[in-house]
Amino acid sequence: MSLAQWFPTASGALRLFSTRWGQATAKTLHDVDTEHTNSLHDSAILRGSFTIGRAMQSSGGNTTTATFFAMGGRASMNKFTVVHLSDIQLTPATQAGESPTPGPLATILADLTTHDLDPDLIVISGDLFQNGAPTDYQWLRTYLHRQSHRLGVPIQVVLGDQDDRTAFNAGYLQRTVPYYAYKQVYQNMDFYFLDSKWRSRRTAGWLGRDQLDWLNKNLHLAPRRRAFLFLHHPLDAPSLRDMRYTLLQNNRELLAILHGHNIGGIYAGHVEFAANYLVDNGLPVTVVGGAANYVDCQDPHQHRVHSATSYNVIMIQRGVASVTTRPLAFEPQVVRTIDVGNTGFAKHRPRLSQPYH
Repeated sequence: MSLAQWFPTASGALRLFSTRWGQATAKTLHDVDTEHTNSLHDSAILRGSFTIGRAMQSSGGNTTTATFFAMGGRASMNKFTVVHLSDIQLTPATQAGESPTPGPLATILADLTTHDLDPDLIVISGDLFQNGAPTDYQWLRTYLHRQSHRLGVPIQVVLGDQDDRTAFNAGYLQRTVPYYAYKQVYQNMDFYFLDSKWRSRRTAGWLGRDQLDWLNKNLHLAPRRRAFLFLHHPLDAPSLRDMRYTLLQNNRELLAILHGHNIGGIYAGHVEFAANYLVDNGLPVTVVGGAANYVDCQDPHQHRVHSATSYNVIMIQRGVASVTTRPLAFEPQVVRTIDVGNTGFAKHRPRLSQPYH
């Protein structure tokens, strides 16, 4: 089986969503404004190649803000490129003193260099490790810092259902937070990174009330700025009806907050196959295929897993966002199967105010 047979986009076809908005104002500074809830992202990874910075941090769960500037940024005001990958599922170190294997993550980052993609932002939307320990996440923090410096681009991460929140806090953030959500501003566009991890043994996603309130507040602070959202779990759609057991469970609450705002798109991963659809009367949702696997879900009760690697390139130019899938590998042999019972939404949902686990 060729890549062109498996991936419709391997022959060059584009998966495209476009939404026009007001023209951006030209600037000579590349502004990055990052707002976190309860934590400040590692500034070395956050700023990438930026050389001048200032940061403000407050305690008591208040929002922390960091702003970085760099003269003569690489991106034109007419073009901004985001590389989006998800579900890298790195294998933790097996023995003390060893390092995890970067695997498909290294393959994708090498492909960026090979094809001179030169992105302005890289986003890894969850499932960073399978049963990762604090030392694994500490290794990932260092590895991404080095890759960010090598490529000259910020690299952002969010949590997925397979990630261990306690280990992530201890090893990657090196501080304890109830959830990991933050915001950045690039070229007068807002980028939100949300934490949809629910419970340790649940694959489904959930956004708690405190995080939704934070998102709502920030959207109202900049109502005219174009906003893009990244999270691990996709939203519900008719084409994903048989996947509802593992999608974001409180779609309505999120869409109620987004309604009426200048949202350019929602980007997710998790299901490990590509999907594009519209929600809430035209809001585009793009789901990137897995960086480590492709899951065939044609049989809703038995999913077939293949080894595969792909990622998306999101290009925002003059208010038009387009998404191209870049497939790198696919193995036709099924490596394992996943048995699925109930395919509907979770029967027992948490209260919106319930703490994260």
